[in-house]
Amino acid sequence: MEGLTPMQTALLLMIVGMGTVFVILILIINLSKLMILAVNKIAPEEAPKKSVEVAPAAIAPNVEAAIKAAISQVAPKAMVTSIKKG
Repeated sequence: MEGLTPMQTALLLMIVGMGTVFVILILIINLSKLMILAVNKIAPEEAPKKSVEVAPAAIAPNVEAAIKAAISQVAPKAMVTSIKKG
């Protein structure tokens, strides 16, 4: 790098450094995509099993009354329309 001014040397180093980072990032992206394809071929994701929907369990009347009483003390204007266990 003889005959280059310090500014030209700095510019050259910046371009080489940024180019190196760009090339490495492109390699990482492409290798990651290749690895994803390989893993999906070797061990494909299992299809989700169909689950039977279970009806929500009933809430005991005394528990429901306690919930309504607690809500009425905290927020007197609030109105409880339904309580579901879930």
